[in-house]
Amino acid sequence: MLEIEMKFSVSDFSALEQHMANWRATPQLAIEEADHYFNAPDRDFARTDEAFRLRCIGIQNRITYKGPKQGGLAKTRTEIELALEPGAEAADKWRRLAVALGYRPTAVVKKRRTCYDFQRGGFALQACCDEVESLGRFVEIEIVTNAEQKQRAQDVILQTTRELGLTSSEQRSYLEMVLANLPPLSLGTPGERREIQERSRLTPTITTTVADTRNAIAAARTQGKRIGLVPTMGALHAGHESLIQTARRETDFVVVSIFVNQTQFGPKEDLSRYPRPFDADVALCARANVDLVFQPTPEVMYPASFKTFVEVNEMQNVLCGAARLGHFRGVATVVLKLFNILQPDVAYFGQKDAQQARLLMQMVRDLDVPVELRICPIVRAADGLALSSRNVYLDSEQRRHATVLFRALELIRARIDAGERQAEPLIRAARALIDATPGARVDYVAIVDFGQLQPIERLQGEVLVALAVYFGTTRLIDNMLIDVGHVSNVS
Repeated sequence: MLEIEMKFSVSDFSALEQHMANWRATPQLAIEEADHYFNAPDRDFARTDEAFRLRCIGIQNRITYKGPKQGGLAKTRTEIELALEPGAEAADKWRRLAVALGYRPTAVVKKRRTCYDFQRGGFALQACCDEVESLGRFVEIEIVTNAEQKQRAQDVILQTTRELGLTSSEQRSYLEMVLANLPPLSLGTPGERREIQERSRLTPTITTTVADTRNAIAAARTQGKRIGLVPTMGALHAGHESLIQTARRETDFVVVSIFVNQTQFGPKEDLSRYPRPFDADVALCARANVDLVFQPTPEVMYPASFKTFVEVNEMQNVLCGAARLGHFRGVATVVLKLFNILQPDVAYFGQKDAQQARLLMQMVRDLDVPVELRICPIVRAADGLALSSRNVYLDSEQRRHATVLFRALELIRARIDAGERQAEPLIRAARALIDATPGARVDYVAIVDFGQLQPIERLQGEVLVALAVYFGTTRLIDNMLIDVGHVSNVS
């Protein structure tokens, strides 16, 4: 069958609704739709002008293929659509199947849709009022017919849109508009951004099994490529983007792992509500020219027979580890597994998780793991707040007050710069500033020797100033590394 449609941007739906009432159109209930688009394993749909999606309408699921657009003012293309089992679990299983077969998530288009069915010129038409997330309001007029009726159907749609007063049709699909509206890469030089933008229509390979992942790595190795790994738990932001871009500059084959590691969450922590926007993460990876995304399931990383864990004694139960017993045991274990699976030449971590970085440096040294660790600077918002996937949990007031973490660090740095070398008065001043902030609750403020992560009384050498603060149930961390012998050399 052929789908013939025209799309128009509108400020509101009142004029169309009045026409539908005059034409005695049959209204349908408003529905929420989420269209999950995929790219093919053997070609780039953006170049071939095809589309493949999973559409979730409430609990109903459909997969749809759309062929290349044919000529004419009314967009015309072949459409094949199949109904799937209903429910979120069925949709997730199908998405995983598509990924396992090599299809790569591109983007998700979400909209609220109200449709009207009516007859014109011997055809059944549908007018849909769409409120599309991040794009605005649109009206689509559509006919589904066979090839023999193509020209007549196009003429009827053109006449209908004129009668509705709709002008200046939008030729792009919602997917094309969403991708066009994605923010440009925020980091790197203009030349680097242009190069990545030119290649951004390609999406990375996605693997979910150890065997497929090792095969992809082996293929890169045979071409003499150095492997760079950025381990993540997803919900990617500009901080992750900075790590990816550093890996892109320094290595030849960039891998991003996306795995929400349950063994580093305590029993009362936020595992179930941790954000998992996988499609958006893949879109960011595509724009950053990532070669491979490794997205294992919990069963792949921790099969039923799993019994081995990694501990880094003394370092794992201080600072964040004091209140999150077992957290760094889970971190060390999953990172070592990722190193064994992916065997990167270089792995990239952010300084925001400074204790994690130092602990992993120790693990790599103690166990003779053949990987270079690169610890990259903290990426901050304009007001100083360190970027974190957990920032999405903050409401507007909490987000405004959360800048106190950076201000407390800056206060300590200024006093060290002025000559203060005793840890206790520095900690006391930072705690007082945080305690005076509405909604803030201190977990800890600490100054430790970075080499051993142990508290110190008098500052000398390289020290880590670290703090953790709650806003509601959201726990934020931040830190600065300060070489007290060179107090202006601060990260």
